[in-house]
Amino acid sequence: MDFSITELIIIVAAGSGIGWIAGLFGIGGGFLLVPVMNILLGIPVEYAVGASACQVLGPATTALLARRVHWRSFHFPLTLAGGLFIGVTAGTLTFQILENLDEITLFNQSVEPAQISVLVIYLLIMIAIGIFSLWETKRSKSGHPVSVGWLANWNLPPLVRFREFEGERMSLPIVCWFGVSIGFVSGLLGMSGGLILIPGLVYLLGMKVEKAVLPTLVIVWMISFQATVVHAWNGYVDLKLVSALLLGGTFGAQLGARTGQQWGGTKLRERFGWLLLTSAALIAYKLFRIFTHSI
Repeated sequence: MDFSITELIIIVAAGSGIGWIAGLFGIGGGFLLVPVMNILLGIPVEYAVGASACQVLGPATTALLARRVHWRSFHFPLTLAGGLFIGVTAGTLTFQILENLDEITLFNQSVEPAQISVLVIYLLIMIAIGIFSLWETKRSKSGHPVSVGWLANWNLPPLVRFREFEGERMSLPIVCWFGVSIGFVSGLLGMSGGLILIPGLVYLLGMKVEKAVLPTLVIVWMISFQATVVHAWNGYVDLKLVSALLLGGTFGAQLGARTGQQWGGTKLRERFGWLLLTSAALIAYKLFRIFTHSI
């Protein structure tokens, strides 16, 4: 793709804003990159997905190199590796199939299957996690925190032990299918998986928040690397676009991290929930304009 100087400056600014949000909430900004690039910047969804997957590799690699990672820290992520690989591959292939389909007719309008599918899935995920974040924050303020480990008691054999779960035995099939699900959504949407990975580890598998940080970094890097390779193979990774996003995101993330240290955890979760619902409203507006043919 060709970009003018003005367009590159706008992309750098968008990357800075998303990087600020990523640093503020301590979660990858990939879940915002695709909607912002497609809706606000008009970048085709296939290039937005490819750039999002590739862009996450930068901060994920930096974060891992900044930590002293023990080899035991890779036990749980590597157990998920097979499921992640299958999921990411299936997700990216699904996106490729959708991209190659002809336009379809919905509500008397001709629409692109790939764009509609990505936007609708993003909309549903953001609404669900946004509402859950606000509900969880309200419960915490009232002294009735949400229970965790909803799938931890599913003792489907074989059972294995991971240090991240403090010796508790976990069902290996549940863990593997968890990896497949995270990988599929990440490959399809071009996101790092952090948006759904941390809530999944904490609320579904019962991992403590402080124990989930390092495995999340490793898993996000694995997902981003796999998704980048597949999307680059299909020609959806534009290096100019990725470089501009990385340039802006690097500075934005540093500012966001400093701001986040000044806010409490409860305030962060509440504002994160409102951020997701605001983003969902933006996507809903985009879908409305598509189906009313007002673009």
